[in-house]
Amino acid sequence: MNKYFLLALTAAMSLTASADKLPVKKLKVTSPFTTTAAIQIDTVDVNGKKLDVDATLKDGIMPQAWKSGTDITLTEDKDGNPALVLTAGDKNTLYLAGFTFDNTRFAKCNIEAKGKQEHIVYIDNEQGTSRNLLPGRHEVVVKVLCKANESDTLSISVESDQSQHITLHSEGKRLYTMADYMTGEKGSTTELSANGRYLMMNSRIVNKEGTTTWKRHIIDLKTGITMPCDNFFAWASQGDRYIRSEKGVQGETKYEYVDPATQQTTPLFTNYMRTGGRFLPGEKEMLVSKTTEGPKDDAQVHQILEPDDRQPGWRTRTNVQILNTQNGQLTQLTNGFHNSYAKISDDGKLALIITSEDNLTERPFTFNSIYLYNRETQQLDTLVRHDGFVDGAEFLKGNKQIVLTGSPEALGGIGINDPTGKTPSMVQKELFLMDLATKEVKSLTRDFNPCISSIQVSPFDGCVYALCENRDRQDIFRIDPQSGKIAQLKLSECYVSSFSLARDKALMSYTGQSDSNAARVYTVDLKSGRETLIRDFHAATLSDVEMGKCEDWYFVNSRGDSICGRYYLPPHFDASKKYPMLVYYYGGCSPTGRYLESYYSFQGWAAMGYVVYVVQPSGCTGFGQEFAARHVNTYGEGTAEDIIEGTQQFCREHPFVNDKKIGCLGASYGGFMTQYLMTKTDIFAASMSHAGISNPTSYWGYGYWGYSYSAVSAANSYPWNNEKLLSGQAPLFNADKVHTPILFLHGEADTNVPINESIQMFTALKILGRECAFVSVEGQNHHITDFQKQKKWISTYYAWFAKWLQDDPTWWDTLYPKKNL
Repeated sequence: MNKYFLLALTAAMSLTASADKLPVKKLKVTSPFTTTAAIQIDTVDVNGKKLDVDATLKDGIMPQAWKSGTDITLTEDKDGNPALVLTAGDKNTLYLAGFTFDNTRFAKCNIEAKGKQEHIVYIDNEQGTSRNLLPGRHEVVVKVLCKANESDTLSISVESDQSQHITLHSEGKRLYTMADYMTGEKGSTTELSANGRYLMMNSRIVNKEGTTTWKRHIIDLKTGITMPCDNFFAWASQGDRYIRSEKGVQGETKYEYVDPATQQTTPLFTNYMRTGGRFLPGEKEMLVSKTTEGPKDDAQVHQILEPDDRQPGWRTRTNVQILNTQNGQLTQLTNGFHNSYAKISDDGKLALIITSEDNLTERPFTFNSIYLYNRETQQLDTLVRHDGFVDGAEFLKGNKQIVLTGSPEALGGIGINDPTGKTPSMVQKELFLMDLATKEVKSLTRDFNPCISSIQVSPFDGCVYALCENRDRQDIFRIDPQSGKIAQLKLSECYVSSFSLARDKALMSYTGQSDSNAARVYTVDLKSGRETLIRDFHAATLSDVEMGKCEDWYFVNSRGDSICGRYYLPPHFDASKKYPMLVYYYGGCSPTGRYLESYYSFQGWAAMGYVVYVVQPSGCTGFGQEFAARHVNTYGEGTAEDIIEGTQQFCREHPFVNDKKIGCLGASYGGFMTQYLMTKTDIFAASMSHAGISNPTSYWGYGYWGYSYSAVSAANSYPWNNEKLLSGQAPLFNADKVHTPILFLHGEADTNVPINESIQMFTALKILGRECAFVSVEGQNHHITDFQKQKKWISTYYAWFAKWLQDDPTWWDTLYPKKNL
C-alpha cells in the first residue's frame, strides 16, 4: 500500500508582493485508487488532437469523494514546510486530498503547490487554482496521479492579500452566506383538503446556476406519506379528493376528481370554453373572470388618456361570468367598461359584486362600490358606494353578514382612533362588520394596533383569521365577528407568510420563518392549539450554520416614544473588539419583519463581521394608527430623527460598535430615507440607496404609481399647494448638504420609482464633487429578480460597505476596476 501524500497546487493568479502564504497543515486523503490506462485504439481523438494517456487515468473519480478520506496531520520537510512524502508503488494510482477554509470577507486566492506529480485542482468543485471567493466556507480538492515507481514530496499553501480573514482547516459550524439565501428549496404556500387529511405544499428549488424548478406534492397528514400531484388544480369542497386539470388536444380543459389514497379518478367536466376560473363550493359552477381588451391606438403614436394609461394592459377590463359545469352554459354576471369582481356565497344564492372606477379630482383617485346580488330574485342592492378606502369584502358563515377590509377612513371614518387628528395611513388596514339586512356597520379592529395583511373566513367555526403585521412580526389572529374578541394564535414562527384553513375541520396550515431559521410548514389544531412541524426546508443545510445572536432593543426618542428595534451580532462575537455597524429601516410603509430569507440578509451581514441594527421608525404600519399616520405628509421628518437618535443611543449603550464605521441602507421609500438622512447627519461613514426617491415631485408625476402612492404618503398635498413638503424635503433640493459616500443602485426598467430618481441625485453630487457611485441593473424593475443579476447587485452593495466600513476596497475594485476615462 502506498503512503498518503499531499499534492501542491500551482499558482495561476498573480497577487501583490505583500500576499501572505498560509501553509496547509492537515488534509483528508483517500485510499489510493488503482487505475488502468484505456486501450488506445487510435493515437488521436475525433478532433485530431493527440491522446493524453495520463489524462485518461485522472478520469472517473469525482472530487466530492474526498470526504471519505482519512484525516492526516502533515510533518515538516527540510525547508520547514508541511509536506507529505509519497512512496512509489508498482502501479499507477489516483488520490484525492482535500481541506476547507473559511473567509469572512471577499478574497482573491491562489492555491500554490510544490511537487512533481501530475494533478488537477478543484475549488468548490470547479477546476482551477485561482478564485475570487465570496465570504463563506470553501473546499479545495486535489486529484493526483501517482505513476508507478516515482516517489515525490508535496506541499501546499493558500496565497491571498486577505489572508488575515482566512481560516484554514475550518471546523465546527460554518457562517451564513449569500448562497444560503439564494439557493436550495424555498417553501411557498400550502392548501389543506376540506376534511384536513391531506396537505398540498408548493415549493421551488433553485440551483447554484439560478435554474428554478417548481415542486408540488401532497402529504398524508395521518401517515406522513408524500405523493406527487401532477396538474393539481384545487381541493374539492367536500371530502379529501382534489381536482386535477389537463389540457386536451382540441384546446379544451379536462377536470377530474382524484382520490389521493387510491389515485382513483372520477370525471368532473370538460371545459370547451377555453376560460379559466375558480370552482364554487359543490363544483357545480365555476367563477370566471372575462377580460376584454380596450381600444388600441396607432402603433406609432399613443394618446395617453389617464396617467395609468402608460401602463401595459390598463385599457383591458375585467368582468365576471358563471360557468355551469353540469351543462356547460356560460352566463354573464357583470358587464361594462368598469372593472368588476365577485364573491359568491357558499350556498351559491348570493353574490358580492365589487366595481372600481377612477376619479383623479378626488383622493384617493380609485373608488370601489360593493353590491349584494340575489341570484334567485335578481335583486341588486347597494352596500357601499364610491368609497376609495374600502378594498375587499367576504361573506361570513350563514351569509347574513359580511366583513370588509379597508383603511381607517373607510365607511365614513368609523375606524379612526387617532386622537391627534392626523390623516390616517391608507395602508394601515382595518376590518369592519356589516349586517346585510340593516346595513349597519361597525369597526372590529378600531382599537387593534396590528395591520391586517389578508384574511380568510373559516366555514367551520365562522371566525375570521387575519394575517397581520404585528410590530416587527407577522402573526395570525382569530377574530370572532359576533363577540368582537380578538386572540393571537400562539405559533412557533414569528413571521408567517401564508396560511390555509380546512373547510370542515378545526385545522390550519401555515408557512413561516424567524430571524434565525428559514421557511417551515406547520399544521395547527385550532381547538387545542397543538402545532405540528410538517417540513423544515433548510433543516439539513442550516444545521451546520452558526447564526449571529439576535436581540430586541428599544429606545425612547426625544418625543418620548418607545421605538422598536433589534440587533444582530457577528457569530463568535467578542465584546472586547470594535465592530462596524449597518443600520436598516423600512421601505414602503411596512415594518422590517423578523425573517431570515431576504436579499437584505441581516444574518449574512453579521457573518461578514458587522453589527446590524434594524430599527422600526415612525411611519411604519403594525404599531397602531397614530404611529402609521406619521408617514403621511412628512417625507422623512420624524422618521429620520428616530433613525439618527436610535443609532446614536445604540452606540452609547454598546461600546463594541465602532461609531466611526457605521453604514445605512434602504430601498424604495427606504432609499429615499437613505438620501434624506445624508442631508441631515454626518454620523454615517457610507450609505446605499436602492430605487430611492430623490425628488418627490418628479416621482409623483413620473412613476407608474407616483401619484397614487402620494395619496398615502402626501395626502392632499401637491406640487402647487405644498412646495415646502415636496421640494423642501427632497434630497435633490438639499444635495449640497451631503458629505457621506453614497451608492445608488437602481433597476434600469423600474416603473415604480423610475431610474431618473437616482440619476438626478447622482448628477447633483457629481457636480458638487461629493463621493458617490451609481450602478444600474439592466432589464430589472423595482425588485431585482433575475438570479445572476441579483447576485451581482447584492455583491455590489456588499463590496461598497467593505470598502468604506472595513477599509478593504478589494471587492469593489474587482467588480468595478478603475477606468481611465
